[in-house]
Amino acid sequence: MNHAEMELLYRALCWEEGHSRRTQHILKVYALAKLLGEREGLSETERETLQAAAILHDIAIRFCKERYDGDACQANQKREAPRLVRLFLSEAGCDPTFAPAVIELVVHHHEYEGPRSRLLQLLMEADLLVNCFETTPDGAELEKIRAIFRTATGKTLFDLAFPAQQGGFPAEKAGK
Repeated sequence: MNHAEMELLYRALCWEEGHSRRTQHILKVYALAKLLGEREGLSETERETLQAAAILHDIAIRFCKERYDGDACQANQKREAPRLVRLFLSEAGCDPTFAPAVIELVVHHHEYEGPRSRLLQLLMEADLLVNCFETTPDGAELEKIRAIFRTATGKTLFDLAFPAQQGGFPAEKAGK
């Protein structure tokens, strides 16, 4: 972890002011995104972009809850996220040219339909895995979520976490 990434993670955790669920969510999505990025062979720049987006992917929730009477809907988050992402990246000492790619990932990480970049796919898979661990969806919902996964690493982790008796997914054998 480079200094700017460490500072970004620290600032995001402090921003949440000890909110248990959101703090843990940041840490879990960050860890899974880091794993997915390394396993899927991203370049260093791509990994840094993905990891920054994983740290900041839900950064607008708290702000929206405070500003919009508790309404942190996706539209409000998309409206507020770009400014917050730029601010957090700047305060962490990140190069400003890094911001557009991170903003793109943060703003679109809940858009499951249509084409998406490799980095967006990995962020989605990390976030969806954590969301499933946190909410335990039923079999039908798990099937819908599983259909979003495209990477070998993400599919393997999903299938191991939610085996056949829950969702009917054959576990893929990593590296075989």
